[in-house]
Amino acid sequence: MSDSLRVDDATAVTTDASPANASPLARPHASPSRPDSVSEAIHPTASLSLFLPGALRDVERVAAATLPPHTLMARAGAAVARWLYSRLPALASAGRQPVLLLAGPGNNGGDAYVAAHELHRWGVLVDVWQLAPPTADDARWALAEALAAGVPVRPAPSTWPEPSAYAWIVDGLFGIGLSRALEGPAAALVRNIAYAHEQGTPVLAIDIPSGLMAATGVADGPVIHADVTIAMLGACPGLLTGIGRDAAGDVLVAKLGAEAALASHDEGALSTSAPSAFVADLPQRHHASHKGSYGSLAILGGQHGMVGAPMLSARTGLMTGAGRVYVGFVAHDAPTWDPVHPELMLRLAEDLDLTTMQAVCIGPGLGTSAASAACLSRALALDHTPLVIDADALNLLAAEPSLAERVRRRAGPTVLTPHPLEAARLAGCDVARIQSDRLASARALAQHFGATVVLKGSGSIVDDGAHAWINTTGNAGLATAGTGDVLTGAIGALLAQGMPAPQAALAAVWLHGKAAQRCVEDGIGPAGLTASELLPAIRAELRELRAPTP
Repeated sequence: MSDSLRVDDATAVTTDASPANASPLARPHASPSRPDSVSEAIHPTASLSLFLPGALRDVERVAAATLPPHTLMARAGAAVARWLYSRLPALASAGRQPVLLLAGPGNNGGDAYVAAHELHRWGVLVDVWQLAPPTADDARWALAEALAAGVPVRPAPSTWPEPSAYAWIVDGLFGIGLSRALEGPAAALVRNIAYAHEQGTPVLAIDIPSGLMAATGVADGPVIHADVTIAMLGACPGLLTGIGRDAAGDVLVAKLGAEAALASHDEGALSTSAPSAFVADLPQRHHASHKGSYGSLAILGGQHGMVGAPMLSARTGLMTGAGRVYVGFVAHDAPTWDPVHPELMLRLAEDLDLTTMQAVCIGPGLGTSAASAACLSRALALDHTPLVIDADALNLLAAEPSLAERVRRRAGPTVLTPHPLEAARLAGCDVARIQSDRLASARALAQHFGATVVLKGSGSIVDDGAHAWINTTGNAGLATAGTGDVLTGAIGALLAQGMPAPQAALAAVWLHGKAAQRCVEDGIGPAGLTASELLPAIRAELRELRAPTP
């Protein structure tokens, strides 16, 4: 699974419109043995706009209207070929081990034909397997050009050769327009690719791994698992959420010289999350300040047997910069002090004066008893205080419509942090429905509750009802008990320090994921990473984000 989105300006063909009489396959002046390299600069401080498939189709039409025929396909195929050439093993670049390119009937297949043509001209052995003859004009042109140049093209066989037969496999079977599960020969071919990939053959996907739905990150049948995906023009959200991150590998973007068309269709309502989306709102630390300058945070929860959950949230609140952190336990036999962090102030929930808090989190270990519901009711009485609602507090909202209505009527900022099952309960549906379109599910909840929603999972979504962000940090180390409680405490601490709710949620989710990555880089996990180990890593990541004090 890719730990971060890699945004490459893979416009390696020509970024200016070609002369009307120039061949779209004409290369810049470069030795065939050293085709122009593709930039691999990662931009960790900039959000990347994302596009639904329909919007990318519009971008393609607008860009193509200003260029000679077939130019975008020529640029796309050449970008694939040039990126791949510089990463071929010596045997392949010397023409002694072939590259396999898989071509479907649409424009993805056309991109594969162009890539094969380019590699062939540079002396690379290529083998093109055709799933079906091309149906699009551009793809028919690309096939004709490849055949005229002597590129070998044959129907895809039903059996697979030796796993090590190919240096790379290039997936050009299906693109962003796919809307149903693969079946028949296509499904069989994808399963064969999966076998070769499992045996060590790397896979590069054009636009999107075949079988993955571009808008949602869902795959209802067999799906390619790629090491790298080069998205043409722009990236679709399905690459980054659902199973997208597992299927797509590292995601690169080749804009193909269509920046103007992309800008004209970028409505700014869907993007990746990155520090540029929230860093301006991060609280700064000043010499002339005190603990009251950074807010008081209350964590409410901890029914009998579940007191660890609010303790994790509270410890995270300290590590994320809250000035004072209180824990209000529902259980009457809860601890009265924390030997790990004696700075925390532990109380019974009913004894906490919530009106003095700058932010309140409720839900970690809360339970669903009558006492738990009464605790949630007290929190909802804080009409203007920033409120984070998590875990069992979400389940109580789902079970009691009157409590949910009080959330909707709140004047202050509210952040809801459901995982897919909690989201399904809130929406009155099943988990499959939530996961079938995570973006739509998060937006519906955000608008229904008038809240900022964090729909957790691979590619967590933050939605404030008008804009959605997909988080690209994190790894499988987060799949362990308590990490959700850590996230809740981080959001609460940033709210207590005065951040707006969407930016607090964005920052906390991003830091949470980056902390997991830091832990794994330091040899902690992913298997066996514990929620507590995230806390110092969050603090370290936060330190690196903050601007220095003047």
